[in-house]
Amino acid sequence: MRKVWNSGVGIFVLVAVLLLAACGGAEPVPLIFGDPVWRSGENSHYQVTDRTGKLVGTATVSLIVGNEESPDGWTLRREISAGQSEVATISLAGKGYGPVRSYLSRIDTSGAQQVEAAVIRSQVDITLTNKAGATTYERVSVPSDIRDERTLLTLARTLPLAEGYATRINSFMPIVGTVETMTVAVGKRERVTVPAGTYDTWLVEFSTPDRTTQAWISVDAPHPVVKFIDARSKGLFELTEFVAGE
Repeated sequence: MRKVWNSGVGIFVLVAVLLLAACGGAEPVPLIFGDPVWRSGENSHYQVTDRTGKLVGTATVSLIVGNEESPDGWTLRREISAGQSEVATISLAGKGYGPVRSYLSRIDTSGAQQVEAAVIRSQVDITLTNKAGATTYERVSVPSDIRDERTLLTLARTLPLAEGYATRINSFMPIVGTVETMTVAVGKRERVTVPAGTYDTWLVEFSTPDRTTQAWISVDAPHPVVKFIDARSKGLFELTEFVAGE
């Protein structure tokens, strides 16, 4: 009996196969964050090198329990000194780690820029003060399940990371003011050596259609972020010291 190939079905199957191959064969599962793997007072210190391998600065990510909005929430503070000084403080809800309020300050030789954002259900109120001292206000409609982009590497530590795992996150960056759906996909285990030591890690990619951040997250609890390459700055961040909280 002669087999008949339906060209329409064939094209559909081919496209589906190509899409799965592009995602590494991983079918995204619903996003479910686990319990905190960190303790209050945790600090991760990094050295920062640029794309040429030149050491350009340092960074620190800190976590403490509680914030002005919720005593059982968390406060994440990220400080980067690499050509310019940038300090971001994000208040997170205790359940689900959704952003509640954030503050960003950037200072370089030409002046200072500040961005404040308050998240109220499905909207974000943004206050931007530029280097000339002028202040503007903007209200942005967002999905109720957004997460602050600057917290994603930390929050990924609570996910059930394993080879082939994939999920999607609605990501928001106040200084940009747009929502992006980001795919989080886990590759193979890799043994990584950084100034803080040698770790068995998962290579985790955080991807949008136009950029990808790569992060190496320790397999062992409390799963510190050992190394990452930031998609926006192209900087390489390598762990120099990890201080567990209490």
